[in-house]
Amino acid sequence: MKTKNNQLVFALRILISALFLLSAIAKLYPIPMYGITKVFEEGQLIPMGFSESIAPYFSRFIIGAEFFLSIAILFNNYLKKIIVPLAFIMIAVFSIHLSTQLFGGIENCGCFGELIPMTPLQALFKNILTLIILAFVYKKSDDIRGEVSNLLILFFTISTIMFASLPISNQTKTLDGNSSSDEFLLYVDNLSFTRSVGPKLLCFFDPDCDHCQHTSRSLDSLTQLVDDFPPIHIIFSDIDNATSVTKEMESRIDNFFSVSGSEFSYQTLSQHNYDTDEIDSYMEITFPDYDNPVVILYDGNRQIRLYDGTEKNEFKAEDLVRILENE
Repeated sequence: MKTKNNQLVFALRILISALFLLSAIAKLYPIPMYGITKVFEEGQLIPMGFSESIAPYFSRFIIGAEFFLSIAILFNNYLKKIIVPLAFIMIAVFSIHLSTQLFGGIENCGCFGELIPMTPLQALFKNILTLIILAFVYKKSDDIRGEVSNLLILFFTISTIMFASLPISNQTKTLDGNSSSDEFLLYVDNLSFTRSVGPKLLCFFDPDCDHCQHTSRSLDSLTQLVDDFPPIHIIFSDIDNATSVTKEMESRIDNFFSVSGSEFSYQTLSQHNYDTDEIDSYMEITFPDYDNPVVILYDGNRQIRLYDGTEKNEFKAEDLVRILENE
């Protein structure tokens, strides 16, 4: 009977290990820097109250802890004294946060990133079941104490790998619109646009993004309402990472322009390309400092105003018109 109980407990430990491993990997999907920043930090940690400066450190710590627990729970060393209680506390804390999101209309809580979208309610049920399993494992496990130094070495090794492989950017956002940088223009393949003097607008859009489509529709309206409206050039994110525009990408862009109302000058860039040292992809240019949709107003090569995201720095048509009138 005792042997069967031991087998059951170990099977449950394997299940918990797999859950922690899946949770850690999912937070790095589809690209580690995107998953950890846009999904985990902005989707979970910042809403929990972490500042934008602290969240990058805590996110790497948490994911490292999940990797650590997925390994440590398979061994008996301080299983009952340290490992299971740590796992229980971590899941309990995030469960409390999930309970505050139940009625917020959130479609994906970010627990498993974008790999397995889950509503807060689904994630809470999963966590409650996991807590029950952990309580059972704790009750049935023996208090075996080996070398605590082995646990510390494992944890610090994983943490070092996390911070080394996912360096925290030292760059800061330019949100006040007073930057004179023209770095974004370096990626534009339209020479008449880059060499033009006077006001002009450079946009970074994802053709499937609702917010980008809405922004483009606002720009289309302004072209009809404002005399001598500045020329517009769009850089689209190509999720296929193709060297040339595919038929599927053409279809996405056609749909984008049908929604926005007018066609503008445009080009495409691979969504990501971290295999080379060159910064030559959409996400390397905009991420993690700026979020879609990005709209930049220039006067010649001088940057006047940069809008990004859907929060305090989001694009506002009335603000753009006010700037243009004062230029």
